[in-house]
Amino acid sequence: MKLSGRDKRLIPIVVVVVLVLSLLVFYTSRQFEDRHEPSAWGIALELLSLWMSPTIPEEQTPPPATGEVRTVPFSWSDRALSAWHELTTFEPVVAIIRQDVNAQTGAISPDGQYVATGGSTLRDVAISSLAEKRIVRKFAIAHGNIWAVAFSPDGRYLATGRGFMANRPHNESVNIWDVQSGRLIRNLPGPAGPGMEANDTISLAFSPDSRFLAVSYFPQKNNIHLFDVESGKRIRTMQDSICTAIAMTFFDGGKYLACPGYSKFEAYDIETGRRTQNIPEQALYAVSPDGRYLAKATSKDNSLRIMERLTGLEVRVLETAKGYHRVLAYSPDGRYLAASGDDGLRIWDATEGKLVATLTVQPDHVSHWIGFDQDGRYFAAVCGWYVVVWDFRKLTSAGHAK
Repeated sequence: MKLSGRDKRLIPIVVVVVLVLSLLVFYTSRQFEDRHEPSAWGIALELLSLWMSPTIPEEQTPPPATGEVRTVPFSWSDRALSAWHELTTFEPVVAIIRQDVNAQTGAISPDGQYVATGGSTLRDVAISSLAEKRIVRKFAIAHGNIWAVAFSPDGRYLATGRGFMANRPHNESVNIWDVQSGRLIRNLPGPAGPGMEANDTISLAFSPDSRFLAVSYFPQKNNIHLFDVESGKRIRTMQDSICTAIAMTFFDGGKYLACPGYSKFEAYDIETGRRTQNIPEQALYAVSPDGRYLAKATSKDNSLRIMERLTGLEVRVLETAKGYHRVLAYSPDGRYLAASGDDGLRIWDATEGKLVATLTVQPDHVSHWIGFDQDGRYFAAVCGWYVVVWDFRKLTSAGHAK
């Protein structure tokens, strides 16, 4: 076969691409040798074939029924991109997992083995495995999107909160799934009738004993509702609640529920539904697991401060940043505080006021969620098209402050 001049010019380009991709996925192929996956050369050739193949538009298919569980096939191209980011960092990264759609919210399972992600453009919730470093399953939603996700502390359930409920023929705002089987357990209704924006879910939080699920809906009066997980029964509404926080949390052993919004901080007694605290100062808040301290990031001077929750007494100033803080999260033991903002992603020792780590490995911007597994072994962040998970114990012991 006689090669044209164009073909001859393409040969060195193809060779270079194959070599580069082979080196890129070498680390990946070594990890999967025991699973009898294709060789690095096979990976490179497959990637090259995908790159050179024309794009064929997908056929339009009706959306899946709510409750459908789909297994996601392994993608060498996604794994190669993730492997590249893993190989080019000196941080103790456990996994960088490529997402197929830009994600904004997430939750890590109590055992730290899975991360669930959702977002404003995501109809299904994606389940990523740390061991396999990829999306392994998707729980399907017929329509709407995933605005909130939460694992129960006992690891049995995953709750997903839906948005875009306006003009829908139902008000099933929250879906509860069995984590192991993926089976849809039950649907929890919103506070309004079908086709109402008031049914949009903003935030979810399980109680420490996994018995209750707190749901905050589209901002309106009395928008925090408490459900019994086993029965699906609505137990009570938090009095005078207008919560806008995307990360509600239980504290003090589950006795209280915090709504650390961007404009104020509120706390509620779970037994009575009564509001026990209201701090109207406009700031971003996070409450320590024992409820003793509040982290407060203000937009006035871009400071990050630790204060006593009940007295308001300032304990220490962690930093005055150049830009805004976007997301805050305490570690399960309350010692460390993670802060994401315009200055990057940082980990502070909140008890000593020391900067422990500045994390730079994120391949995309940090979205609206950062968090820890139940034991504080892993720290994770949803970064747009990626989920990044660090070994938190190595992170805090090695010292990555800059």
